[in-house]
Amino acid sequence: MKIKINDEVFTGVTELNVKRELRKTEIRYNTQGDMLIDMVARKYVLEVSFGLMAESELKKLRKLSENIFVSVTFQVPEGEVTADFHISDEPAAEVKKVNGVRMYGGVKLTMLQK
Repeated sequence: MKIKINDEVFTGVTELNVKRELRKTEIRYNTQGDMLIDMVARKYVLEVSFGLMAESELKKLRKLSENIFVSVTFQVPEGEVTADFHISDEPAAEVKKVNGVRMYGGVKLTMLQK
């Protein structure tokens, strides 16, 4: 599976959870007791897990996470979606040696749509 952040394509995505959240919801009741709901927007929340990454890939991901907002392209059942997201946490990883090469695992990101 892959995900595109700005113009960088990351192909090592092992898990992608896509949720839609309702933001800025106001629930109130009228005098007859009927529920009135104001919905402002439904926004995506992405939880992305990566497989083992090379140091160069992790550096790219960390550099991208320094931006306030990034453009992310991903697949949903309705098709491909591109939207602006905020990466809430800096990617952290476990260091592993695979065949003498330093690799990074356990990288997970949570991204909130702008």
